[in-house]
Order: sequence, then C-alpha cells, then structure tokens
Amino acid sequence: MIDASFYRWLRPLFGRRRRGPRAPEEFRPRGTSSKVSRLSARYDAEVDAALERLWPKARVYHDREFTRDRADFLLVVRGRGVMIETKVKSDPGLFRGSTLPPLLDRLQRDGRRLVVLLNQGDPTPARELVAAKLGDKARVIVWSGPADDAALCEAVESLLKQATRHA
Repeated sequence: MIDASFYRWLRPLFGRRRRGPRAPEEFRPRGTSSKVSRLSARYDAEVDAALERLWPKARVYHDREFTRDRADFLLVVRGRGVMIETKVKSDPGLFRGSTLPPLLDRLQRDGRRLVVLLNQGDPTPARELVAAKLGDKARVIVWSGPADDAALCEAVESLLKQATRHA
C-alpha cells in the first residue's frame, strides 16, 4: 500500500490525470512544435484567403479536426461542392501521397470532387495515385501563393463543370 504523503510527492512528477479524450497536439511535449505543423497552419490560412479572393460569393467550410479521411476545406460555388485537401512538405522533393488513401477511399464512395494542393515539390506520384482512385474527379496541383491562383482556379472550375452535383 502506498503512503498518502509519498503519493502526494509523486503526483507532480507524473502530472495530473485528465478526463476525456486527448487531442493529438496534446501528445507533443510542451514547448515544442513541429516545423511542418507551423507551415501547415500558415498554408491553410493562405489557401483560405485564396479561395475567398477567387470565389468571393462562395461558401467555404473548414474542417478544423485532425482526420485522415476528410478534406481540409469544402468549397461550394454555384451550388456545387469541391473538397480541398492541403499538403505541406518541408522539402522540395517528390510528393508520393502516402497520407491520401483514407481520404481517397471515402471520396470514391461518396462521389465527391477533390483538389489536392501541395505547397512545393513534384506531385507526379501523387497524381498517379489520385487518378487511379478518383479518375477525372480529382486534381493535384502545386500552389505556393497568389502567383499560382490561375492553376487553382482552372483546377476547381474544371471539376465544377462536371455533370454530377454535390454540395
């Protein structure tokens, strides 16, 4: 049996017990932050601003919860929806899309359209993966800022022109 005074001495070392589920961010040691997490938050804010700039009358829905099977944004333009997934790489190498299969499987079942935005790198392997799962219902583009707005606009508009409606 543990002496109560000994337990009171150990409790500060082990921390207090929390109730309820813990978010993934809570597992990271305090005082540290991943470089990719910081880049990702900034990139999402830039993408949000671009969507507002390119489609000012559109509705933009954010999914702030960390999940692998839901896209980061839903853009609804003229009653049609396009899912937007952002991916951030800290190096300019190949983007293989290894984190995309749960999202692609879900969108394949739902019949939704998808644009994957990559901040940098070569998206060729990811394009092949996305094309194999979703065919012409998806695009993978490199968008690094307002200079790439034309590519983003073309990708979204080409998906919006497709016949099936999803909002």
